[in-house]
Amino acid sequence: MKKIIAALAAALMISVFTTGCFGMGQKTAVATGDEALSQEAADYENNFEGLCNYLASFGYINPVSDNEDVTYVSMDYELVGADKGRKFTEQTKKKATIEIYEFNTDKKNATADEVIKSVKNDGVFKIYDLPEVKALLSDNGKYMMIYTDKTINEENTESDEYKLRDEIVTKFKEFHK
Repeated sequence: MKKIIAALAAALMISVFTTGCFGMGQKTAVATGDEALSQEAADYENNFEGLCNYLASFGYINPVSDNEDVTYVSMDYELVGADKGRKFTEQTKKKATIEIYEFNTDKKNATADEVIKSVKNDGVFKIYDLPEVKALLSDNGKYMMIYTDKTINEENTESDEYKLRDEIVTKFKEFHK
């Protein structure tokens, strides 16, 4: 009986992990079109909302308008030691998903330290007994992004999907160096 319960718990954890890295199902809005006009990082505060609005200004994540559904899911960010986290489920340019997490660099916890160290060293992190997750950190070390697009062929560096990911990664990493 204990083995069955353990197997069910493991299956549930994998299910939760693969459906959005611990999404909680809560949806809210990001920036309106008026708030996402500037494409200069300096015009946005160096915080989670600023980063989200900055990426929205390029159309990488879809800001909410009066006629659109909400575009992100709040994540269970504490599992990676972060202070905030969202998974953007819609983009205006492609169907990739982008997860963004913010860490408190002044007051990190053991989980955050472990995740950040692993991403810095290996480009991946692992929690519990779940598969490794590819991630990257912003240049200032305050933000982590998980970019998922199963249509990318790593050997085809000329594809639109590959180029778009590189563009997004560049803007993400450079935000408030």
